[in-house]
Amino acid sequence: MRFIIRDDDLNYFSKPSDIERWYSDIFSKNIPVGFAAIPFVRKDSDVYVGAGSSGQEYPISGNLELVNYVKQNKNIEILQHGCFHENTNGVFEYAKSGGLFEPTQKGKAELEKAFGSSVGIFVPPHDWISAHGILAIEDSQMDIIRGRGAGLRNFIWRKEYLKNFFKMLFFRFPNYISVKTRVYPWVLDFGRHREMCSYRLEDPDIFAGLDYVNKRDGVFVVVCHLHYFDEKKKNRLNDLIAKARAFGAQFSLPGEIFKT
Repeated sequence: MRFIIRDDDLNYFSKPSDIERWYSDIFSKNIPVGFAAIPFVRKDSDVYVGAGSSGQEYPISGNLELVNYVKQNKNIEILQHGCFHENTNGVFEYAKSGGLFEPTQKGKAELEKAFGSSVGIFVPPHDWISAHGILAIEDSQMDIIRGRGAGLRNFIWRKEYLKNFFKMLFFRFPNYISVKTRVYPWVLDFGRHREMCSYRLEDPDIFAGLDYVNKRDGVFVVVCHLHYFDEKKKNRLNDLIAKARAFGAQFSLPGEIFKT
């Protein structure tokens, strides 16, 4: 089994001390973390965490302290988390039905410029994404780590989508009552991109999910949020890691699951 930590919402206003507070002990065990970074934040970003000026755009490359810290830490991989992480008239950024090709390219270019390495994975804000959003991500040549819904929430007229639709349907049907525990534990290939599903740290069935993935020698992804951590959540993550270590799990950077 592979064990992946995905932490969302790293941005211009994040500090190295935020990361150190919650992850220094994890890094000391040589356990990596994939930080899903927001390339630009503004006052209307729906995860805004700083006291900036209205109308101003804050690129993550502008926080040199954060950039240098990340670049010096071999246990960190940067993933793309939207472009602005905004909510427009109640529609999440990557649930929109148009206009996402340019922002995707802009966001990816910002992250690669800032951190000096290629970005190959996209994490949809709030884990919501439209078919158009998927096409924009494919255009930027990235794979996707998302929530529980891969394979059934989107459909593009492509043989791989039809194949995975039935794969997910048959995967869920036999144990429909316990579907929450049955998050698909392997990579799904959609032709022009691949996808992996995740559990959120707060999910009540997460430990049962870890058992399920371990028995199938799959991939387990847990989603955390740096700016919303507290001691209770940290203890829950530590317990999850301890259980995974007892199973003999391989702790991996997110990009490693798409290299096979």
